[in-house]
Amino acid sequence: MLTNSQEEQLLHELAMDSNMKEISNHLELDPYSSFSNLEFAQNSFLQSYDEQDASLPVDSKMSLQQQLVLVEQPQQPQQQYLHQSQYVIPQQLPTPIHAKEEFAGDYNFQLILNDQNLNKHWVYSQKLQKVFIHMEEVLPLQFSWAPPQDGLWVRATMVYKLDQHRSQPVIRCPNHMAPDNNSNRNINPLQVKHVIRCTHSASTYEEAANGHLSVLTPLGIPEAGVSYVPMDFTFYCKNSCTSGMNRRPTELIFTLESQQNQILGRRKLELRVCSCPKRDKEKEEGETSSRDATVSVGSGSKKRKMVNVPGAPPPGKKLLTENSKENSKVFRLDLKIVGRDNYNSILKYAHDCMAGSAYRSNNHDLYKPYMDDVLKKFINSG
Repeated sequence: MLTNSQEEQLLHELAMDSNMKEISNHLELDPYSSFSNLEFAQNSFLQSYDEQDASLPVDSKMSLQQQLVLVEQPQQPQQQYLHQSQYVIPQQLPTPIHAKEEFAGDYNFQLILNDQNLNKHWVYSQKLQKVFIHMEEVLPLQFSWAPPQDGLWVRATMVYKLDQHRSQPVIRCPNHMAPDNNSNRNINPLQVKHVIRCTHSASTYEEAANGHLSVLTPLGIPEAGVSYVPMDFTFYCKNSCTSGMNRRPTELIFTLESQQNQILGRRKLELRVCSCPKRDKEKEEGETSSRDATVSVGSGSKKRKMVNVPGAPPPGKKLLTENSKENSKVFRLDLKIVGRDNYNSILKYAHDCMAGSAYRSNNHDLYKPYMDDVLKKFINSG
């Protein structure tokens, strides 16, 4: 005597055998059956399969031949297929940190800066080998390579100069990335985070897996009578922005690349985006001279006598540091501000001040919740 479950299983197997014979007969009658007939047979099989409420692991996206094999043959243990999934979607390798060593390569790749064409918006320091430029002003550069074949590209990447910051991507500060900023109107959204932009119409803006931003531009070939290709760049954030570059020195890395992204040459240019290029140039050159100035005395050397720095605390008085107890204390400030713009400006200033302190003290965990609170108020005010 069969139980109810055994009877149901037997009926189910008989129904499946009947469906399989029906499909096989259809294919044997017309071995040159068209794809539409084959699809009809497949649909008939799937329809009868659904009506029987079968529980076999058949995927509706599989071909008819695959489904027939799956029904006729017993299911293999799942362990035999586990190794196949390891090769379906390869994991993306992290992008390495940009190298800073220059090399001309087989194409003798060269970066040319015409410092004779200076103006009030940018200056070049021969001593520092560094450009000082206003924000949103054009820096004209030239690139040469030989032989000047077509199909090569120049990638411009802005990076931090110091090794301890080099893994961090250079991006604009929140103030300059704000939607109401004039520099963000009518542009590709991919450009918003980029400090550097190229005026070339065919430039593309890319973000690597590690967050580094770059601008890729086709070189083409030089025009008749010249051996270089001119290319103009502009910059849309300052090195002094506390919530962005935060006074960290930066440099531009230019790489000559093939269509397969193979690096064929590399050049670099140190750069500072500032409000007063001439003043900052003279200041940095003076600081470099002070550090390097020594007076030889006999077989040794004697450093220049230290002078009092304006604004330095008098002897015996302590200067508060970022990690001091007073600067780690939380203060509450309740103010009533007239005007939405004034209110937003104060919130931005408070956020930037804390961001700068967090960087200098290397204590981001202390400042982050309060910076987030200020940022939340700024967003809600709009």
